[in-house]
Amino acid sequence: METLEPKHLVLPLTGAATADATLTGGKGANLARLIDAGLPVPDGFCVTTAVYDRLVADAEIEALIADLEDVDPTATGRQRALAGELRDRLRERPLPADVREAIASAVDDDAVYVARSSATAEDLPSASFAGQHETELELEGLEAVLDAISACMASLFTDRAVAYRATNNVPHGDVSMAVVVQRMVDADASGVLFTADPTSGRRTVASIDAAAGLGESVVSGTVTADNVRVDRESGEILEYRVGDRDESNDGRSGDSQRGRVLSDEQVTTLVSYADAIERLFDTPQDVEWSVADGRLWVLQSRPITTLFPVPSPPPDDDALHVYYSFNHRQGMTESMPPLVADYWRRVTATTLGRVVGYDLPTGPVSTTAGGIVYMDVTPLVRSDRLSARLFASLEEVDRAAIPPLEDVRERRGDELADISLLRGVSPTRTLSTAGRLLPAVGRSILAIVRGLVSRSYEGVPRRSREWADRLAERLIRGVRGGETHRDRIRILLETYEEIAFEGVTQAFKLWNVYVYRAALKRLCPGADEEFEALGRGLRENVTTAMMLELGDVTDVARDRPAVEQALSDGRDLEEIREVEGGEAFVAAFEDFLDEYGFRAPAEIEFSRPRYREDPSPLLETVRASLETGERGDHRRRVDRLEAEAEAAIERLERRAAQAAFGSIRRRLVRPFAARYRSYLSMRETPKYALSQLLDETRHQVLAAGEYLEREGGLDDAADVWLYDFDELLSALASPAEPIDVDLDARRAEHRRNRQLRAPRVIASDGEIPRGAAADTDVDGLVGTPTSDGIAEGVARVVHDPGDAALERGEILVAPHTDPGWTPLFLNAAGLVTDVGGVMTHGSLVAREYGIPSVVAAEATREIDTGDRIRVDGIRGVVEFLEDG
Repeated sequence: METLEPKHLVLPLTGAATADATLTGGKGANLARLIDAGLPVPDGFCVTTAVYDRLVADAEIEALIADLEDVDPTATGRQRALAGELRDRLRERPLPADVREAIASAVDDDAVYVARSSATAEDLPSASFAGQHETELELEGLEAVLDAISACMASLFTDRAVAYRATNNVPHGDVSMAVVVQRMVDADASGVLFTADPTSGRRTVASIDAAAGLGESVVSGTVTADNVRVDRESGEILEYRVGDRDESNDGRSGDSQRGRVLSDEQVTTLVSYADAIERLFDTPQDVEWSVADGRLWVLQSRPITTLFPVPSPPPDDDALHVYYSFNHRQGMTESMPPLVADYWRRVTATTLGRVVGYDLPTGPVSTTAGGIVYMDVTPLVRSDRLSARLFASLEEVDRAAIPPLEDVRERRGDELADISLLRGVSPTRTLSTAGRLLPAVGRSILAIVRGLVSRSYEGVPRRSREWADRLAERLIRGVRGGETHRDRIRILLETYEEIAFEGVTQAFKLWNVYVYRAALKRLCPGADEEFEALGRGLRENVTTAMMLELGDVTDVARDRPAVEQALSDGRDLEEIREVEGGEAFVAAFEDFLDEYGFRAPAEIEFSRPRYREDPSPLLETVRASLETGERGDHRRRVDRLEAEAEAAIERLERRAAQAAFGSIRRRLVRPFAARYRSYLSMRETPKYALSQLLDETRHQVLAAGEYLEREGGLDDAADVWLYDFDELLSALASPAEPIDVDLDARRAEHRRNRQLRAPRVIASDGEIPRGAAADTDVDGLVGTPTSDGIAEGVARVVHDPGDAALERGEILVAPHTDPGWTPLFLNAAGLVTDVGGVMTHGSLVAREYGIPSVVAAEATREIDTGDRIRVDGIRGVVEFLEDG
């Protein structure tokens, strides 16, 4: 770093230089801005990063930092040893004479000081580093201040700070340290204020923790502080809870204030300061404060980095809106990069416009928060009739979303925006859409009638898959027909409208499923176990077919010992090709990739590699199957499930025969059951077609990124995922000129979003409603039963199917599943997911493959790999077993 002038070694806590975080760190720069804004901050000075740079300008220290940079974050022992050595070396290094002289001129021998570390990677919107570095209190005299400054400088390498940087991908050599030295406030009371409610996320409610004396006890959690919740918009004290005693009141004017740390006036003043601080930094703040002799002091302020972002763009009115996660509905809860999130935001809005007839953007909209796409369901939740229908539909796809939506409706229903579901509907577009859909509706009704009297249903799964392949091929051909990268990206955005429309028309054929299911339930009421069996062993389902074909590939390896050994050794395809029998296995594997290589785990997140790009998850599944299975296991399993379905049909026939008009009822059961199973087999073909288009979308986006890198518009082609689609189109219009987008900030934001846990439901003011907790005495988790049966086994928690293989008999515990996870089902004895429902992919495949499954919120947090658990897909319970 460039050597600074001596005047920059120590700076007062005011002025433009002090507000430069590269000189004074995050804490020092923030304090300078607070002072300049007129807020009451104790006097002091800042020892700048120039002093730290002098301390580390030593060959041995530089070598230690370089070594620390190269340590794997999982090698915690080595990491701690290097960090400890760095701390010792820095403490041993004396402060230069001119630095000591500058500090001496700023220190008053009669004052008591506090020294706070202020790193350049501290108090940032994406990483607060709260509590990672040292604070030294009650410093009297120059030598005490100097020792504290050295200790704070060395604390850049505390074990916790080093680990925090490694977790947040912050290079150790890129960070520097300053130290803020202030007069210590002899506090009568201290605490922290959050300008947003940290428990609910609501941005309009401030939360204050207050205790007598210094604030360290509040920050460290060693006392139960008073807690105050304040409505920032009205100024009303919503609640005042007194700590460490039973006495409490609601804090309204006229109530007793005995025993309280803060008066109403102090609360009001403190919140007004916090409002000003949040406006200054334009993000929710965590403010430390003290009261001394009746005067309020602001000690420091940092961004709250644990809040989930507020949906953006916000609604165009002042009323409350409530949003439901599109990602949770699709069973994919990880944060998506900006380009992918923008794609799905456009897709959901465009689908409404195309299929429902909305004249966007005035109709219901989708929005994003934390890399998750959210749908505005306010008009559905507000309406008695529509909310009942919404909750009924969620019973089958995401039951866990119902309690938070009910909570908002019951608690804040009067605040919800009074908007109609029909707002923005264009009569012209609606008529046009109806005109396009009516033929499909007519054909579907005709197919139902024809299916009753003919055997046309038998070819439905095959015809449906052929439809999907033809549609995907035609759309992809249209995309590739674009002359330029920009043309092809534009066509991609237009193409989704057609695949969405075609998917809707294809979905009309699924009416057959509901028609025949309803008919069978009328013929054989109360036969839930039989109906469960009818949905299993559907070998013509595209996902089940993929599992069977991967099992066939496994058997090719099983017949060739050298291939089996090469897989066990973890060799890649090219290495396997060289061993005896390797050519046959690789040929079979590549045939599989030709058929299914466009699929991937978390398929809707198309920035992730597809199987044809990274086949390692498939090879891991083959390897795990070889270790514990036998030849033909996969096909025998489906044969067994088909036999169970046949037995269920026979039981249904006997049940029907015992009812009134039994002979007629009995003759209807088998043909209705055959039709039900046939149409059930086609339900995943629309997504099968979509997955092919997403594969092409990924290919075109990557090609555009490489083109921009070649032309000079991007330094790294992978940064293309940080654009939205409008920005990408702009960049492609002038590929040699970088567009005005802060890619570093986008990258940091995406990294932070990936560490957050996205909620199913969020309000426009940031509140994350929870709903009522389940009431149960079970030693385990209570959730939603999604596939019948009971399984016991060792849990395997998998967040990324590319990083783990499942051994036969293990229970797969995952945040979600989609078709890309399907290979793991070959060995799973049971399934537990954080999100999903009866009709989501993992549950469907689990039922078809005869695997008990349960959806239980927080499963991946509560269950550890190696736990022995019982999955009860009948009651919806996951129990921990004592011998785990």
